[in-house]
Amino acid sequence: MCEINLNIFNLIIIASICIGTTFGLLLIFTKRINKKANVLLGLVTFIIVFWNIWILSLDFQITNYIPHFYLIPLNYSLALGPLLYLYVKKITNFSYRLSKKDSIHFLPLVIELAIHFMISRDALVNNTIGIETNTYLQLMPVVQFFAIISIVTYCLYALKEIKVYHTWLNKNYSNNDAYSLRWLYRLIIVFAVLWFLWTPYTIIDYIVFNFQLGISDYYPIYAVLSIITIWISAEAFLRPEVILLEANRENSIDKEKPSEEIFKKASWLKEQMVTNRFYLNSELTLKSLAENLKMHPNILSKVINDGLDKNFSDFVNEYRVNAIIEKLHSGNYDHITLLGLSFECGFNSKTTFNRVFKNIKGITPLHYKKSIKKDSQ
Repeated sequence: MCEINLNIFNLIIIASICIGTTFGLLLIFTKRINKKANVLLGLVTFIIVFWNIWILSLDFQITNYIPHFYLIPLNYSLALGPLLYLYVKKITNFSYRLSKKDSIHFLPLVIELAIHFMISRDALVNNTIGIETNTYLQLMPVVQFFAIISIVTYCLYALKEIKVYHTWLNKNYSNNDAYSLRWLYRLIIVFAVLWFLWTPYTIIDYIVFNFQLGISDYYPIYAVLSIITIWISAEAFLRPEVILLEANRENSIDKEKPSEEIFKKASWLKEQMVTNRFYLNSELTLKSLAENLKMHPNILSKVINDGLDKNFSDFVNEYRVNAIIEKLHSGNYDHITLLGLSFECGFNSKTTFNRVFKNIKGITPLHYKKSIKKDSQ
């Protein structure tokens, strides 16, 4: 008979299977702007779901009820890293197109499936279950080791893609928190660290216990990994989708020493910002500012980056912060809250306002306001 010994950990796994299946289906089949990227993340979620089903099948001894259940391939760990990386690559670059060349990332998965069928054949010949075969005991530690290396490596590449994306955001958008992927960056770090912590588990299990540790010994890390995966999926699906105006992230102008003309245009640009107060537009982007100035966006970017040694976000937000400071010192806006002033001066969220103000002035807006009142007394 099938033995079901419920505890807090396998209850978490059962819940993660249900929730993960729901979000996996939503990511794959819901029509959204980022559907192609969401499909990749949905597959990541289903890999964890299948893996958890395999874990429960061992814990509940499903093979006593369904003898050949172990023949079903449920482990696709060597596909986790590539899928997560390609998801990030797609979500950070809307114009990126998956190609046949990307299939090379999944060659290790073919080897993993081949090993599964070798284990299944060994189990059928010896009339036992897969995890009790010599093939499993010899090859699965190797697969686990390479899965850890693969996932951690691809997570590092994914983090690099997000960093490049954030750099591009700062060069093109003044208020970019709506487009930020800091939430994904943090969750991928946690995901990678958890997989890295799998290494001591595998080494101790293989060397000390001869790969005989029970499922219960692995349950805590299984449960946390499941929670993190579902968290990533839920965040990706539930967050409002945004459309980036500039799909091309490539910089068409090579880096070179600024010319005298660039410095002249930089001075002219500062004059235009003061005169026309473009920074008051909360939706200001590099492209829209270039259109107002009748310049090519690439030229404007070069003027800001090389002539002023700043990125677009810092350039615009400095004017916004200075405008707020001017209003605070005038004493004519004491009836307006700091958040109200920030909106008047071009910010569109409290989070962005507080972060930018502190980065520029070194203290929070509230502390700055209090310091003004203290000095005036």
